[in-house]
Order: sequence, then structure tokens, then C-alpha cells
Amino acid sequence: MLDIPEPKEMTKEDIHAAVKEYAESARLAVEVGGFDGIELHGANGYLINQFLNANSNQRTDEYGGSAENRSRFLYEVIEACIDAIGKEKVALRISPYGVFNSMGEFDGIEEQYVNIASKLTEYGIIYLHTADMSGATNVPVPESMKQQLRENFKGTLILNGGYNKEKATQDLLAEKGDLICFASSFIANPDLVTRMKEGIDLAKPDKSTFYTPGPEGYTDYSMANE
Repeated sequence: MLDIPEPKEMTKEDIHAAVKEYAESARLAVEVGGFDGIELHGANGYLINQFLNANSNQRTDEYGGSAENRSRFLYEVIEACIDAIGKEKVALRISPYGVFNSMGEFDGIEEQYVNIASKLTEYGIIYLHTADMSGATNVPVPESMKQQLRENFKGTLILNGGYNKEKATQDLLAEKGDLICFASSFIANPDLVTRMKEGIDLAKPDKSTFYTPGPEGYTDYSMANE
């Protein structure tokens, strides 16, 4: 851990510059990097999440206070990215009830995210990626929240959070989402699809290597037949 300076509230000029940076990064990713599209990170304590969360957003201008104002930065970023690369190449990840430092649940959280889901439908972005972090934070995500996101976002809904083959199959059959995202399980099992198809036990990820430099915990997991 390193000493860091105390954060300062962004000026409006800072905010406008950040919106432009998101759009330019999206353009470069597609036009120069050759990516099919971009996923904006609105969870896990990143900048968009800081604006959305009432615990971290203490602003009193048009970017803070009400749920609508806290969502303004997200919408401006989405609009700028759509202008830069097209709505069919823009997606968003969110994690309602996700906990990061002092960020977590707040009054009105469900209503705010339901309104966001509806607004995303109007924008026509390619997908919404929702992360259930309750397995790591012990803060459950109410089923009512998940159901309302399903009902109010009309695009492709991706579910993430502690999934195995059985739970993924169950939720897909129940139409709780359209796709399932496997994260750490895929890192620990480079042959994840084969293992699931053939009923082979999954290797467990080594959490001590998460977010550390070097290949350990990223590229050194073995295939089942090795």
C-alpha cells in the first residue's frame, strides 16, 4: 500500500475533460486497437461508480444531491461514447449493492438503478453487465433488484457473480439474464468450456495472486489433461 493524497472534488472543467477522455479512449479502442466495442466500468469503486453512489458523491451541484444528478456523469459519458463509436459498440457494467471502501448501499439505491436500466434502453447500448458481489462482500443483492433490472433493460443482460455450471443453467432457463459471465473461474480454468461440457472438476483460483504483478495466477493455470 502506498500513501496517496486526499482526493479533491472534480471541477466542472475536470468533468467535461473526463467525459471527452472516455469518448476518445473508446474511439481509439475501436479504430486503432481493433476492438469490437467497449464496456464502461460503472462498478467496483471506479469513477462512474463514485458519481452514482450517494456515500461517495457529496456534490451539491448538478452532478450530486439527487439520484438524477448523481447519474448525470454516467449519461454524459454514454452519450459521448455513442457519438464516438455508435451505440452498438457501447456497453456498461454495474454492481448495485457492491461494496468498495466506504461505498455501499444507500437510501434509494434500487430506484436509482432501475431508472438507469430504463435510460440505458433508450440509449440502445449493446448490453448491460450486472455483477453480484455478495459472495465477496456478504452484502446480498435483493431478488427484486435483479428482477427489475431484467424488466427495465430491454437489451442483452449479462449476469456475473459466483456462477458455476448448475447455477448458470438455472438462471438462464429462468430467463433471469441472457448471458452468464465467468471471471475468476475462467482465469483458473483456461479450458473452462471443455471442463463444463465433460463434467470435469474446476480448479480453484488462487486469491493470493489477485491484482499482483507477474504471470502467477494469470497464465500459469493448467489444462485438465496436463
